[in-house]
Amino acid sequence: MKYEWANNPHLFIPVTVCVVVAFLSAAAIIIAMLSIFSRTDFYGSIDEQNLPWSERWGKRDARRYADYWSPRFLTARRVIALGALVFIGSFAALAFITAVFGHPS
Repeated sequence: MKYEWANNPHLFIPVTVCVVVAFLSAAAIIIAMLSIFSRTDFYGSIDEQNLPWSERWGKRDARRYADYWSPRFLTARRVIALGALVFIGSFAALAFITAVFGHPS
């Protein structure tokens, strides 16, 4: 494959791989966050719904914090952490390629 239009045609494939990896890791992060968000109980029991708003929000925040750090969401938290590392790493590799070898197109 030859890319005549590019200034550095040998960089086209590594840059494309970095961008694809960044998009896939961002998608994994979003899916993991949505799985946590969709399984979180925001409303609580019926007795809690009759409390004043300040107590209700305080209990909801405490329940959300406890839910997030529970073992139930351990896999999702790991996916978020690993996805963030891969996302930052792919953009660091992309910045390194661009800084050292120049822009591919």
